[in-house]
Amino acid sequence: MYHTFLITAQFGLSAWLILSADWMPLPFLAMTLAAPGIGLAIWAWFTMGWRRLRIHPTTSSRTRLTTRGPYAIVRHPMYTGLLWLTAALMPIPLTWWRLAAWVILLAVLVAKTREEEIAMIKRFPEYATYREQVGGLFPKFPGKSTR
Repeated sequence: MYHTFLITAQFGLSAWLILSADWMPLPFLAMTLAAPGIGLAIWAWFTMGWRRLRIHPTTSSRTRLTTRGPYAIVRHPMYTGLLWLTAALMPIPLTWWRLAAWVILLAVLVAKTREEEIAMIKRFPEYATYREQVGGLFPKFPGKSTR
């Protein structure tokens, strides 16, 4: 039930933020700023494989530990890309409820990453080492401690 809530909240908030943006005229600057996030998410999707994509924060028999491509930079590049996209759209128009929705989306994705990581550590013991080396929703920069 909790996982269903997280998935529903993720998709609902994302759709709300994207659809509530002012698209006329096309916000060139916002789309330019959003492009790297969109590209990161698509790169992650291709790296993981179209058929192995799961929206549920659990593992399955098809789950593989992917550590190459964007997964060498950030552990959750699809979520990072989604946050990047929605943040770039935030100012068109900037309202308190859109900002609140983005903060809630961030909290939902943090909760969802925790659930996924619990499942990944149980399934792949080497995930703990990967987790120490690569940033979660945001890249881990060399020389910076995340503790």
